[in-house]
Amino acid sequence: MQTPSVRNWLVHFPSLFMAGIALLMLVITPFWAARWARAPFLGLMLEPNNVVSLVDGKDWPARNSGVVFSDRLVTLNGQPVYTGEDVLAFLSRNGTRPVQAGFVRRDGTPFLLEITPLKQMPITDVVTLYIVPYLVGLAFLAIGWWTYSLRRDMHASRALLAYVSGLSIITVGFFDISSTNHATVIWTLALLVNAAGLVHLALVFPKPVRFIRRWPFLRLLSWGILVLLAPRVLYILFRPTTPYDYIDAWTPGYLFTVSASIFFMGALVYRIVSSDLPLVRQQSRVIIFGALIAFLPGVIYLGPLAFGVITEFRAWLIFPALVVFPLSITYAILRYRLLDVDRFFSRALAYLLAIGAAFLFFYGMLALFSIFLQQTVHASDPFVIASYLLLLVIIFNPLRGFIQRGIDRLFYRAPADYRRALTSLSRSLVITPDLTQTLHTLESQITQALSPEKFIIYLYNDDLGQYFPNATREDSAPAYEIEEPLIHLLASSRTPIWFPTNGPLPTLLQNSANQYQRLMGFTFVPLHYEGKLIGFMVLGPRRSGDLYTSDDLDFLAAVAAQSTLALENARLFSNLRRTLDQTMEMKNLMDDIFASVAAGIITTDLKRRVTLLNHAAETILGVPVKKAIGKSLAKVIPGLGGEMVSMAEGKIKNGGSLLSAEVSHNSPERGELHLRLSVSPLRDAYLGTKGATYVFEDLTETRKLEAERELIRKTFGRVVAPRVRDRLLADPGNLELDGVKQIVTILFADLKGFTSYSEKHEPEMIFSVLNQYLSMAAQSILEHEGTLDKFMGDAVMALWNTPDQQEDHALRAARAALDILERSRNANLMIENAKQHMAFRIGITTGTAIVGNVGTSELFNYTAIGDPVNLAFRLQAAAHSGQILIEKATYDIVRDHVVASPLAPIMVKGREQAAEIYELKGLK
Repeated sequence: MQTPSVRNWLVHFPSLFMAGIALLMLVITPFWAARWARAPFLGLMLEPNNVVSLVDGKDWPARNSGVVFSDRLVTLNGQPVYTGEDVLAFLSRNGTRPVQAGFVRRDGTPFLLEITPLKQMPITDVVTLYIVPYLVGLAFLAIGWWTYSLRRDMHASRALLAYVSGLSIITVGFFDISSTNHATVIWTLALLVNAAGLVHLALVFPKPVRFIRRWPFLRLLSWGILVLLAPRVLYILFRPTTPYDYIDAWTPGYLFTVSASIFFMGALVYRIVSSDLPLVRQQSRVIIFGALIAFLPGVIYLGPLAFGVITEFRAWLIFPALVVFPLSITYAILRYRLLDVDRFFSRALAYLLAIGAAFLFFYGMLALFSIFLQQTVHASDPFVIASYLLLLVIIFNPLRGFIQRGIDRLFYRAPADYRRALTSLSRSLVITPDLTQTLHTLESQITQALSPEKFIIYLYNDDLGQYFPNATREDSAPAYEIEEPLIHLLASSRTPIWFPTNGPLPTLLQNSANQYQRLMGFTFVPLHYEGKLIGFMVLGPRRSGDLYTSDDLDFLAAVAAQSTLALENARLFSNLRRTLDQTMEMKNLMDDIFASVAAGIITTDLKRRVTLLNHAAETILGVPVKKAIGKSLAKVIPGLGGEMVSMAEGKIKNGGSLLSAEVSHNSPERGELHLRLSVSPLRDAYLGTKGATYVFEDLTETRKLEAERELIRKTFGRVVAPRVRDRLLADPGNLELDGVKQIVTILFADLKGFTSYSEKHEPEMIFSVLNQYLSMAAQSILEHEGTLDKFMGDAVMALWNTPDQQEDHALRAARAALDILERSRNANLMIENAKQHMAFRIGITTGTAIVGNVGTSELFNYTAIGDPVNLAFRLQAAAHSGQILIEKATYDIVRDHVVASPLAPIMVKGREQAAEIYELKGLK
C-alpha cells in the first residue's frame, strides 16, 4: 500500500494519534505496574482519590479485614495520604511492619484498621490484573495496526484502529487506574473513543449504510457525540465536588460503550436481513459471531454498572474475550479481500489438531504403558520420552497431512490438478495457429481448473492501437485504449492482479475509480511477449464463491507463460489473414473505382510500359486495353504518348508531380482532343519509385461548349446592353416576363435636326453619320455604367440604378450626358463638312418606374415604363441643340455636384402641373 498523501493526512491523523497514545501506554505502564507490584501490598487496589476498587483477590489483608468498594483510605499511621503515589511512598518506607490504616465509609463514617502488608503483591494477581490485560491490549493494537497497514484507505480500517486503540488503552491502563492513577484522564477519554470508533465502524463496515452513502459526513456522527461528552467528563475530573465524582465521569463512557455495542450488533443484524449481497451477509455473520463472544462478558458487567448496580470486575475474564471481536473483523477483511486466508487458516487448524492429537497420543501411550507394565509410568520417564519422540517423527507429518486433507474436503474445495491442466494445455497449443481454436483451448482448461463466471482474452490490434476482447461465451466487452490506466498497470506487472471485491483499487486506477468499479472481484493476467503487452486474460469471480489463492494465481501465471507465444503467433496469423483480406478487398475496390471514374488513368513501370489503362482512358483515347497493356506508352498513343513521357520524365526522377498541364492530341477516331494531364510517381511500400501514374481529364467537349458560349455571348451583346446580357445569361429566371417598381434615372438623347438632314442625303451617308453619333452616346453611357435600353431612330434611351443598384445613379446620368455633348463637339471638329455636324439634345429625369422584361415569351425587351420615362422624353424634345434639361427631382439629388440654371417651368403632355426644369451646364 502507498503512504497516505498529504492532502488526506487529516483523515488518518485521529486514528494514528490514538494509536500513538496506546503505544505510549504500552511503553510506560510496565514501569508503573512494576513499582506497585514490588512495593509492600496492603491487600487493596485504589482508584482515584484513594477510593477502594472493586478488584479483589485471595488473601488480601485489607479486603479480608472488612474493607469494601467505595471505602476511602485517608491515613497511614496517622499520616494523610491523598494519592496512590503517597501510599507507595509510605509503604516503601514502612516495609511489612503493621500499619494503622484510617478509612472513611462513603456515608462519611471513619474507621481504623491495623493491617500487616504483604511483602509484595501476589504474582498470580499481577498476572490476572496486569499481564493478561497488557497482552490483550498489545494484541488489540497489533491487530488494528495490521489491518490499517493493509487497508489504510478504507474508512473501516481507520475506525477499527481508533476503536482498538481505545480498547488497548482501557486494558493496558486498567491496572494504573486501580493503583497509581497516572493515566486517569487518558483512560476516561479512551472509553469515549472506544465507543465512538465502534459506532463509526458499524456505519461503514462491511458496507456503508444507505444514509452514509447519501451523506458521507454522517459517518462522523459518533465523534460528534464524543465531542459533546468530553467537556463534561473532563470538567468532573478536574473540578470534582466529592471524592467519588470520578465515577460520574466514567458512567457516560460505560453507557456510551454499551449503547455502541448494542448499535453495532443491531447494524450487523440489519445487514444480514436486508442486504442483497451475499458477501456482506456472510461478513456480517462472521463479525456478529465474534462480537457475541467478545462483548458478552463485558456487557454483563458494564450493563448493570451503567445503571448503578455494582458487580465485581474480573479483568482476566472480560479482557481476553474482547480479542475475539477485532480478530473476527480482521478475518472478515482478510477472508474477502486478501488471498490465501483459507489456506492459512486451514493449515493453522490442521497443525492445532495435529498437536492436540500428539498430546492425546502421548497421554494415551502413558496409559497403555501403565496398564501393560501394571505400574504408574511418569511422563518424565526417559524410555517413554524416547519412544514418543521416535513415533512422533514417524507419524506426525502423515497425521498432519491426513488431517489437512480432511479439513480441505470438509470445509474447502479440493485443489485443482494444475500439473495435468498445464500438460494438456501445452500439447493443445502446438496443434494449430488458429486464434479461435487457441482461445477455445485456453478457455476450456481454465474453466475446468477454476470455473470463473467470465473468461475473456484481450489481444492488441495493431491497426487500431486498441486491446479488443475475444470470448466464446461473452456477448460484449469494452475495448481498451493503449493509454488506459488499466493497460499501464498491466504493462508494468509481470504477475496476475486480483481486485478485491470490497477493497480499494490499485493506485494507478484510483483516479478512475467509477470507471473500474464494475471490475471488483476480477483477476487480470498480463500476457507479455518480448517486453510488450500483447494482451491480457480477464477472469470473473469463481462460480463457487471462493477467492483466488496464490496457487491459482501461480497457475494463471504459468498458463500465461505457456500461451503467450501461441497467442502471439495466432494473433500475427490472424492479422496476416486480415491484412490479406483487406488487400484483396482494396484491390477489388480500386479496380471498381478505376473502372467507374470519368478521368482516364494510365500507370506505367520504370520502362514506361503500360501496366493499367482504365475504361475511361480507353474511351477517351480510343485505345483498346488488350492492345495497350505491356507496351510502351509512346507506341500505344503515337505522338501524345511520347509527349506525356517527356513532360513527366524530369518530375518523376526528382520525385515530384506535374499538375494541370493541358495537352492536345489528334485522334483518328475522335479528332482534335483537349486533355488536362496530371502525372505523379508510382511508389511501393518503401516509397521507392516503381513507375508513373497519368491522370487526364477530357476537356474536348468542355472547350467546344466554351467556344459556343463565347460566340453566343458576343452575338447577344451586339443586340442588347452588356449589363442586361450578363444578367440574362447569369440566371435563366431573369428571362421571365415580369417587372418591379424601382427608382431609376432615365436619359433620352437625340440628334437635333436629323430628320431634315436625312431628307437631303443619301441613305448610306445617313446610316454612317447616325451610327457614328449613336456610338458616341452609347460609349458615354456604358462608361458611366448605364444600361442601354434601346435605339429609336436618331435617339437613344438609357437607364441607371437597374438592373444593379447604384447609389449615385443620378450623378452618373448627368456625367454621361455631359460626356455625350463633349464627344459630339469633338467629333464635329474632326468633320470638315459642316453640313454633317450634329448636336444632341438631352433630357434626364429621376423617379419611380416599372422595370423588367416587356414583350412576349419569344421576344421581349428589358425596359422601364412610367412617368419618369415620359417626362425624360418630353424634356429631350423641349431642349435646344447641345442643351441638357433635368427635372427638379434629379437636380435635388445632384445639386451639390453640378452647375445648373433654373428655367421657366414647362407644361408636359399627360401631366396637369408644370414641370420644374434646370439646364445642366457642367460639374463642380
